[in-house]
Amino acid sequence: MKDLFKNLIKGLPIILALLFIQATNAQFVPKNEVEKQAAKLVQAYQADVGMTIEQATAVYEKIAEVLAKENAIRNGTSSPEEKKKSLMDLSKQETEHMGTILDPAQWKEYKKMKKTLQPLKY
Repeated sequence: MKDLFKNLIKGLPIILALLFIQATNAQFVPKNEVEKQAAKLVQAYQADVGMTIEQATAVYEKIAEVLAKENAIRNGTSSPEEKKKSLMDLSKQETEHMGTILDPAQWKEYKKMKKTLQPLKY
């Protein structure tokens, strides 16, 4: 029970962030799997990274953007080698962008977690 409460408290900022997004942007309702997946990833990162509502919102938006681009790359007509390079470049850009949203300690934790939560799949 103690762990359940602890996990609930850790997830509270992301829940509040998503409610904030919904309140400020009436159009925000996860419309597709990309948005649902982005919300789950932000919640997972929140557990250890600890973000403000503003940070969680910005991280959510970036992850949703990256996931959509990943899908486009995977479904494109490029060669497997080109797809691999594009996916690697996109992942690198995402990680670098997170460094502009998170503080140095958070960014370090994010990079550690990303290897498990968002492994590159070619």
